[in-house]
Amino acid sequence: MAWVFTLEESAACIGERSFHIENPNGDVVMPLTLCVRAMLMGYAIECALKALWVKKGNKVVDVKKGKYVGVGKSQHHELVQLSHAVGFSLTMTETDVLYRLSKFVRFAGRYPVAKRPDEMRPYEVPVIGKVDVGFFSKRDFRTVQSILNKIISQVSGKKRRAIPPPGSLAMKRLLVKRSITATKAKA
Repeated sequence: MAWVFTLEESAACIGERSFHIENPNGDVVMPLTLCVRAMLMGYAIECALKALWVKKGNKVVDVKKGKYVGVGKSQHHELVQLSHAVGFSLTMTETDVLYRLSKFVRFAGRYPVAKRPDEMRPYEVPVIGKVDVGFFSKRDFRTVQSILNKIISQVSGKKRRAIPPPGSLAMKRLLVKRSITATKAKA
Protein backbone atom coordinates (compact mmCIF):
# COMPACT_ATOMS: atom_id res chain seq x y z
CA MET A 1 0.00 0.00 0.00
CA ALA A 2 3.04 2.27 0.28
CA TRP A 3 2.90 2.93 -3.48
CA VAL A 4 -0.78 3.79 -3.26
CA PHE A 5 -0.08 6.48 -0.67
CA THR A 6 3.01 7.74 -2.52
CA LEU A 7 1.09 8.11 -5.78
CA GLU A 8 -1.86 9.74 -4.02
CA GLU A 9 0.43 12.18 -2.21
CA SER A 10 2.27 13.06 -5.43
CA ALA A 11 -1.04 13.73 -7.14
CA ALA A 12 -2.09 15.92 -4.19
CA CYS A 13 1.11 17.97 -4.55
CA ILE A 14 0.24 18.68 -8.18
CA GLY A 15 -3.34 19.50 -7.16
CA GLU A 16 -2.04 22.12 -4.72
CA ARG A 17 -0.35 24.04 -7.53
CA SER A 18 -2.50 23.47 -10.62
CA PHE A 19 -6.16 24.36 -11.07
CA HIS A 20 -8.86 24.31 -13.72
CA ILE A 21 -9.15 27.77 -15.30
CA GLU A 22 -12.21 29.43 -16.81
CA ASN A 23 -11.34 31.35 -19.98
CA PRO A 24 -13.16 34.54 -21.13
CA ASN A 25 -15.60 32.42 -23.20
CA GLY A 26 -16.69 30.58 -20.06
CA ASP A 27 -15.01 27.33 -21.08
CA VAL A 28 -13.18 25.44 -18.34
CA VAL A 29 -9.60 24.65 -19.33
CA MET A 30 -7.50 21.98 -17.68
CA PRO A 31 -3.74 22.63 -17.49
CA LEU A 32 -1.59 19.73 -18.71
CA THR A 33 -0.14 19.24 -15.23
CA LEU A 34 -3.57 18.01 -14.16
CA CYS A 35 -3.26 15.25 -16.79
CA VAL A 36 -0.27 14.00 -14.81
CA ARG A 37 -2.30 14.29 -11.59
CA ALA A 38 -5.04 12.17 -13.16
CA MET A 39 -2.46 9.61 -14.32
CA LEU A 40 -0.99 9.35 -10.79
CA MET A 41 -4.46 8.94 -9.25
CA GLY A 42 -5.17 6.23 -11.82
CA TYR A 43 -1.97 4.43 -10.86
CA ALA A 44 -2.95 4.74 -7.17
CA ILE A 45 -6.36 3.17 -7.91
CA GLU A 46 -4.72 0.41 -9.95
CA CYS A 47 -2.26 -0.40 -7.13
CA ALA A 48 -5.03 -0.32 -4.51
CA LEU A 49 -7.21 -2.68 -6.58
CA LYS A 50 -4.28 -5.08 -6.93
CA ALA A 51 -3.75 -4.90 -3.16
CA LEU A 52 -7.44 -5.82 -2.71
CA TRP A 53 -6.93 -8.75 -5.12
CA VAL A 54 -3.97 -9.99 -3.05
CA LYS A 55 -5.87 -9.48 0.23
CA LYS A 56 -8.56 -11.80 -1.13
CA GLY A 57 -5.91 -14.55 -1.41
CA ASN A 58 -4.90 -14.16 -5.05
CA LYS A 59 -1.46 -13.56 -6.52
CA VAL A 60 -0.25 -10.99 -9.03
CA VAL A 61 3.17 -12.62 -9.42
CA ASP A 62 4.03 -16.25 -10.13
CA VAL A 63 6.97 -16.58 -7.74
CA LYS A 64 8.25 -19.82 -9.32
CA LYS A 65 8.42 -18.26 -12.79
CA GLY A 66 9.25 -14.79 -11.51
CA LYS A 67 6.56 -13.39 -13.76
CA TYR A 68 3.71 -10.91 -13.38
CA VAL A 69 0.43 -12.77 -13.93
CA GLY A 70 -2.01 -9.89 -13.61
CA VAL A 71 -5.50 -9.84 -12.19
CA GLY A 72 -7.96 -12.23 -13.77
CA LYS A 73 -8.62 -11.40 -17.40
CA SER A 74 -8.37 -7.63 -16.99
CA GLN A 75 -6.19 -5.76 -19.45
CA HIS A 76 -3.34 -3.49 -18.39
CA HIS A 77 -4.50 -0.13 -17.02
CA GLU A 78 -8.21 -0.80 -17.68
CA LEU A 79 -9.54 0.30 -14.31
CA VAL A 80 -13.18 -0.70 -14.85
CA GLN A 81 -12.19 -4.24 -15.91
CA LEU A 82 -9.77 -4.43 -12.98
CA SER A 83 -12.51 -3.31 -10.55
CA HIS A 84 -14.84 -6.04 -11.82
CA ALA A 85 -12.08 -8.67 -11.71
CA VAL A 86 -11.30 -7.98 -8.04
CA GLY A 87 -14.98 -7.78 -7.10
CA PHE A 88 -15.05 -4.06 -6.32
CA SER A 89 -18.53 -2.68 -7.04
CA LEU A 90 -18.88 0.61 -8.93
CA THR A 91 -21.80 2.96 -9.41
CA MET A 92 -22.62 4.17 -12.93
CA THR A 93 -20.86 7.49 -12.20
CA GLU A 94 -17.79 5.72 -10.82
CA THR A 95 -17.71 3.42 -13.86
CA ASP A 96 -17.81 6.43 -16.20
CA VAL A 97 -15.06 8.24 -14.30
CA LEU A 98 -12.77 5.19 -14.13
CA TYR A 99 -13.33 4.51 -17.83
CA ARG A 100 -12.08 8.02 -18.63
CA LEU A 101 -9.32 7.87 -16.00
CA SER A 102 -7.94 4.75 -17.70
CA LYS A 103 -7.09 6.89 -20.71
CA PHE A 104 -4.87 9.10 -18.55
CA VAL A 105 -3.11 6.02 -17.20
CA ARG A 106 -2.56 4.56 -20.68
CA PHE A 107 -1.60 7.72 -22.59
CA ALA A 108 -3.14 11.13 -21.78
CA GLY A 109 -0.96 11.60 -18.69
CA ARG A 110 2.20 10.81 -20.64
CA TYR A 111 1.76 11.39 -24.37
CA PRO A 112 -0.19 13.86 -26.52
CA VAL A 113 -1.93 11.12 -28.52
CA ALA A 114 -3.16 7.56 -28.12
CA LYS A 115 -1.91 4.59 -30.12
CA ARG A 116 -5.41 4.05 -31.53
CA PRO A 117 -7.21 6.99 -33.19
CA ASP A 118 -10.62 5.95 -31.79
CA GLU A 119 -9.38 6.71 -28.28
CA MET A 120 -8.89 10.37 -29.22
CA ARG A 121 -12.57 11.06 -29.96
CA PRO A 122 -14.37 13.50 -27.64
CA TYR A 123 -16.43 11.75 -25.01
CA GLU A 124 -19.94 12.52 -23.74
CA VAL A 125 -19.89 13.15 -19.99
CA PRO A 126 -23.15 13.33 -18.02
CA VAL A 127 -23.94 16.90 -16.81
CA ILE A 128 -20.91 18.38 -18.65
CA GLY A 129 -21.49 17.31 -22.27
CA LYS A 130 -18.81 16.50 -24.86
CA VAL A 131 -15.27 16.79 -23.57
CA ASP A 132 -11.82 16.26 -24.97
CA VAL A 133 -10.13 13.00 -24.03
CA GLY A 134 -7.56 15.03 -22.06
CA PHE A 135 -10.16 16.70 -19.79
CA PHE A 136 -10.94 15.61 -16.25
CA SER A 137 -13.22 17.84 -14.15
CA LYS A 138 -12.96 18.85 -10.50
CA ARG A 139 -15.93 16.58 -9.83
CA ASP A 140 -14.07 13.71 -11.55
CA PHE A 141 -11.07 14.20 -9.25
CA ARG A 142 -13.37 14.16 -6.20
CA THR A 143 -15.04 10.97 -7.45
CA VAL A 144 -11.65 9.31 -7.96
CA GLN A 145 -10.59 10.27 -4.41
CA SER A 146 -13.83 8.77 -3.08
CA ILE A 147 -13.24 5.53 -5.02
CA LEU A 148 -9.67 5.32 -3.73
CA ASN A 149 -10.87 5.87 -0.14
CA LYS A 150 -13.40 3.03 -0.53
CA ILE A 151 -10.79 0.62 -1.92
CA ILE A 152 -8.30 1.48 0.84
CA SER A 153 -11.05 0.93 3.42
CA GLN A 154 -11.74 -2.52 1.99
CA VAL A 155 -8.04 -3.42 2.01
CA SER A 156 -7.40 -2.12 5.53
CA GLY A 157 -10.73 -3.05 7.06
CA LYS A 158 -10.98 0.47 8.50
CA LYS A 159 -13.07 3.43 7.38
CA ARG A 160 -10.76 5.96 5.79
CA ARG A 161 -11.09 9.63 6.52
CA ALA A 162 -11.65 11.86 3.55
CA ILE A 163 -8.47 13.43 2.24
CA PRO A 164 -8.46 17.19 2.84
CA PRO A 165 -8.56 19.41 -0.27
CA PRO A 166 -5.18 20.25 -1.88
CA GLY A 167 -3.65 23.42 -0.46
CA SER A 168 -5.66 23.32 2.78
CA LEU A 169 -3.95 23.52 6.15
CA ALA A 170 -5.29 20.05 6.96
CA MET A 171 -3.61 18.66 3.81
CA LYS A 172 -0.30 20.32 4.73
CA ARG A 173 -0.48 18.76 8.20
CA LEU A 174 -1.28 15.35 6.70
CA LEU A 175 1.71 15.56 4.32
CA VAL A 176 4.05 16.57 7.15
CA LYS A 177 2.73 13.73 9.34
CA ARG A 178 3.26 11.18 6.54
CA SER A 179 6.75 12.51 5.91
CA ILE A 180 7.69 12.18 9.61
CA THR A 181 6.21 8.66 9.75
CA ALA A 182 8.14 7.61 6.61
CA THR A 183 11.38 9.04 8.02
CA LYS A 184 10.90 7.16 11.32
CA ALA A 185 10.17 3.92 9.43
CA LYS A 186 13.46 4.21 7.52
CA ALA A 187 15.47 4.80 10.71
